[in-house]
Amino acid sequence: MEFIAGIDGGGTKTSVVCRTLRGEPLCRKEFGPFNLNSVGEARFCALLDEITGFLAAQGRCAALCVGAAGASNPRLRELTAAAMDRAGISRWTLAGDHEIALHGALEGEPGCLLIAGTGSICFGRNSRGETARAGGWGHLIGDGGSGYALGRDGAAAVSRQMDGLGGPTALTELFARELGLDSREAIVAYVYGGGKDRLAAAAPLVERAAAQGDAAAGSILEHNARELAGLVCAVAGRLGLETGQTALYGGLLEHDTALRSLLLDALKDRLPQMRCVPARQSAAGGAAMMARALLD
Repeated sequence: MEFIAGIDGGGTKTSVVCRTLRGEPLCRKEFGPFNLNSVGEARFCALLDEITGFLAAQGRCAALCVGAAGASNPRLRELTAAAMDRAGISRWTLAGDHEIALHGALEGEPGCLLIAGTGSICFGRNSRGETARAGGWGHLIGDGGSGYALGRDGAAAVSRQMDGLGGPTALTELFARELGLDSREAIVAYVYGGGKDRLAAAAPLVERAAAQGDAAAGSILEHNARELAGLVCAVAGRLGLETGQTALYGGLLEHDTALRSLLLDALKDRLPQMRCVPARQSAAGGAAMMARALLD
């Protein structure tokens, strides 16, 4: 049987979807992290062979789109190309994770995609095929409005209170009770002793504190909502999509969070004719749709 497939290669897991040549769902499976820098070349190549082995068990893969962060990395492309050669998959393409996410979210229609998860980015495409992006610079110089930014700003508010530089905040008690961060030493070890996912995990505490009426938490959410709105305005302005649609993607925006509500208010003020819509398909589904286009 011939089929098409899409791969969403994420930092923690990889999702693979298989569809008929007409785009009807067949099966899906999840694998380990698709991150060359963190897992190393040997494990990355083993993952590619595991995925292509799964595809071979389904039949003949007529077209494949691989979506991943760092798709412009020449070495990632080289290793992926070698794996495709070994598997006998001749029709394939490599795309950025933001590209497949936009394609799935709007099912190929023009518009923007705003992602707010551990990091943040806005990516858009207009009817002429022109694309633009804002954000996606990583947590050291960007990622405003992300889970990392919320956790970082929350930890900063706690540190300011401990130093006597800021007023009282419910975040201090929440960080101590939920994360065990009840001292300067504990906060420093937590913030600097692990990856950015640690601070992103603290984002829900900022939401909880804001729901209790905490001024510091509320200010953090308002600031980061403006950061996200700015990304959308930048992309929409460059592409002439001020009257278009923006899909909201990622855990901070797909649920009924205070950050989402503040973002919608900010966009209503700055882009009153912009429509915010939920994502229609997953990023892996978007990759499968892009694979289908290869057959044309």
